Amino acid sequence: MSSPPRASNKRRTKTLSAYLSLWIVSLGALIFIAVLSANYFLSRLLLEDYVSELAQSATTSTVKKIETKLDIVSTSAEALASVVSNTDISKQLLHQTIKALLHSNGHIFGMTVALEPNTLLEDTADFAPYYYRKDDSIAFSDLADKDYQYQTWPWYTEPRRLKASIWSEPYLDEGGGDVTMTTYSTPIYIDKHIDSKRDSDDAKILAGIATADIELQWLDEVVQNINVVDSGFGFIVSRNDIIIAHPDTSLNMKPLVDMVGGKVNPRNWQKYIDSKTTNQSTYIYAPCRHTAGNCYIAIKSLGNTGWKVFIVIPEQELVGDINSLTIKISIIAVLGLLFLLIVVVLITRHLTRPLSELASATKDIGAGNLEAALPAASRVDEIGILTDDFSQMRDSLINYIDEVRQATARQQKLESEIEIAKDIQMSMLPGAGNVFIEHTQHQLFAYLRAARAVGGDLYYFQKTGSVLHFIIGDVSDKGVPASLFMAKTVTLYTRALKDELSPGQTFSMMNDILAQNNDACMFVTALCGNIDLDTGNIVMANAGHMDPVIKHAEITTEHEIKGATALGLMESVEYPDISFTLDSDTTIIMYTDGISEAHDINSEQYGEQKLIELIASTDVSNIQQTGTRLIESVDRFSQGTEQFDDITLMIIRYE
Repeated sequence: MSSPPRASNKRRTKTLSAYLSLWIVSLGALIFIAVLSANYFLSRLLLEDYVSELAQSATTSTVKKIETKLDIVSTSAEALASVVSNTDISKQLLHQTIKALLHSNGHIFGMTVALEPNTLLEDTADFAPYYYRKDDSIAFSDLADKDYQYQTWPWYTEPRRLKASIWSEPYLDEGGGDVTMTTYSTPIYIDKHIDSKRDSDDAKILAGIATADIELQWLDEVVQNINVVDSGFGFIVSRNDIIIAHPDTSLNMKPLVDMVGGKVNPRNWQKYIDSKTTNQSTYIYAPCRHTAGNCYIAIKSLGNTGWKVFIVIPEQELVGDINSLTIKISIIAVLGLLFLLIVVVLITRHLTRPLSELASATKDIGAGNLEAALPAASRVDEIGILTDDFSQMRDSLINYIDEVRQATARQQKLESEIEIAKDIQMSMLPGAGNVFIEHTQHQLFAYLRAARAVGGDLYYFQKTGSVLHFIIGDVSDKGVPASLFMAKTVTLYTRALKDELSPGQTFSMMNDILAQNNDACMFVTALCGNIDLDTGNIVMANAGHMDPVIKHAEITTEHEIKGATALGLMESVEYPDISFTLDSDTTIIMYTDGISEAHDINSEQYGEQKLIELIASTDVSNIQQTGTRLIESVDRFSQGTEQFDDITLMIIRYE
């Protein structure tokens, strides 16, 4: 037997050797990537330690260099204040002392003693002689001049307010030294005289402020000499975030936020703010402002000035060597992987060649030519064993296909017979399982849906004159056995109709016959009855079935029909006739347990109570719509599950 080649044979296939080569080389590549990545990240960790040490060294050396000069300047100012506060001083002596200290300390740009009016020098208001360096000489300026007003300058007002020595914010001393400077100011205190006997109460009063200035141009030279890698640099910021000294002198005396363009990461800015309260070094990792990439930034306090020294180190410059080494290693690894790929391909092709020959030979078999020849097993290994096993499999497959062909023919014949049986079974029911009849005196709706191709539920009705005869039943099993028992039951009911038996007599006759030779112990639960459509009188019998539901006006109830056991269990059972009268516009609903016992996905049953509540809330004037609504409700409830049992519904409305 042969068939057209499969579409997959036209596709380009990958060989086993290609797969093996790909997997081996891929695994090697993954291992290489893992090792290279680990090397790279470990190098970065070591780099961070190196950067920390480099920044720490740069900041520490810069801070020490600046602090040394600041300490010398502040000591001179303190000495001037001490001399003034502990000596009977005159104006001439003040001038001489200031000039002497200025001559002796080349780090100081200028000095003054600015006095409070009428304190240290009686009958002297403003007094502030200022000596400063100009070119190669000492110049003088009187800061007590009314145009200068020294008592309004921060270098005077801040130490006076704080009662402590401080370094001022950088400023341009217009009218004084006329340069950008920072000033160390220390208060001068003297004893407070109470009376002419000069008894002291140990109180002190502020007599003035002694100052020493540093020209900020010196700090520019300091930051220019900070050497950290090629493009790293340092700068100094005051306690009020003003740049004091920067390699780019155009940034001097500008706010720090101007240098970063106003774009500051809030977290990094908070780190900077927190660094103002500690003398420990602070480190920030942020985007560079002068080059591409990120920078490591170290921040360290500058003595008691409140200033901060910043050291900026570009990351890219530091990782350049690491990246270069990584690239070289990567190139070597790629070449190694290419060599490995060539070796692996040659080896795997040699090892898998017999398997490739077997695959080529089996193409015809795969296309349906089971008689195609297979190559002989050339090696005593797994591939040789596979070749022998494949030959045996082909022989077994030929036999199996023949058996399947025969079984398929039998199955198709059985399915055809079952379909014919279904058609025959449904033809025994009025309307073939779905019927709606509407007359002036009554409406009738009947619906049956088997759980399998054929089932065991049944209904039947027949109108003789003004009498409507009906039955609904449920055989104890499903499938073919139940369908045969159902067919026998319907046949016996039609016989009872011909013999004009009452409902109870009908069940007694059917029971005796069904119980005979019933080795399978099958049975039928059923309701049957007849309605006189002229009077509404109804007679019913019950063989172990659920009671019908009757709805009249707004009242919906189960109507008990006392009866006996199901049909077919034992002979000689009497079934009583139960008579009652239907009012006009009364609807009687009968059903099988396929409705009440329908399951949802949680194995919960639909239940008789849910059915009664639905009927009570439904307009039953058109019973076809009523029946459709009931069936749809059950289907929605059991959605997602297989139908559990045959479903049958019969509704009769007496007009």
